[in-house]
Amino acid sequence: MFDHILLPVDGSEASQRAQQYAQVLANAFDAEIHALFVLENGGLIDDVADTSASNEIESELRATAESTLEDVVSACEAESITVQTSIASGHPADSILEYIDTNDIDLVVMGTHSRGRLSRFLRESVAEQVAQAASVPVLTVRSREMDASPEIRDILVAIDGSESARHARAYAVSLANTFDATVHGLYVIESRFGNSGAIRDLLERESKSVLQEAKANAAQAGLDLVPATREGKPEREIVKYADKQGIDLIVLGTHGRTGLDRFVMGSVATSVVRNADQPVLTVRGIPSE
Repeated sequence: MFDHILLPVDGSEASQRAQQYAQVLANAFDAEIHALFVLENGGLIDDVADTSASNEIESELRATAESTLEDVVSACEAESITVQTSIASGHPADSILEYIDTNDIDLVVMGTHSRGRLSRFLRESVAEQVAQAASVPVLTVRSREMDASPEIRDILVAIDGSESARHARAYAVSLANTFDATVHGLYVIESRFGNSGAIRDLLERESKSVLQEAKANAAQAGLDLVPATREGKPEREIVKYADKQGIDLIVLGTHGRTGLDRFVMGSVATSVVRNADQPVLTVRGIPSE
């Protein structure tokens, strides 16, 4: 499913945690990791008027980039994972998206919620920009439990009847087969439709139909999908379900277009990426074979 995994790095804990997930996935799919460090233009260096000070900061950033990439190479080689390294200059999101398009990347794994002078390009806004614009799935990872090796035993996929959700479901099923994991399919009836009898009835019927389809699809792949229906705000219910059920990975479809598509990159997916403790895989387009 994945052959070339892009890992934007910056030396932060979030970046290191994302690297752990990238290595687990690379091992599972025999994929190559592309480690990318972006020297951000228009940031620290441009804020320094003194040329010598600017050059010193640029030299420090490049040294950090080289050291960070050396650490990635050492960790990957220890697990016999093929790795390429690159240093780019420019706007972080633009540089990441350009690398995706020019290097046959089929998955991005990146940390979020980084802080500090040398880890600014993995902040939330950059991860969101990449997830919104990337033509390939993007796995965003927060820095937690750094000492624990990543495990993917329970996968939650948000279902809403859209093509984008079906694409996300295909990835969730493939990952579950690879990691021998359990798939949970969650349909959320939005609370704003709670007092509208006709719409609520429609959504309840849709939830049953969509979850039945998801169970049948999973069964074809040899999996027993766990169906669930909740009522409330989708972004809140997804995070609540993930926490309560001990979910290891959340999968969301993005850029749906039909009237009842709700799990799309926008308020729902962005909120989940920001608030979920679990890694979140956002998927757009037709899934890879």
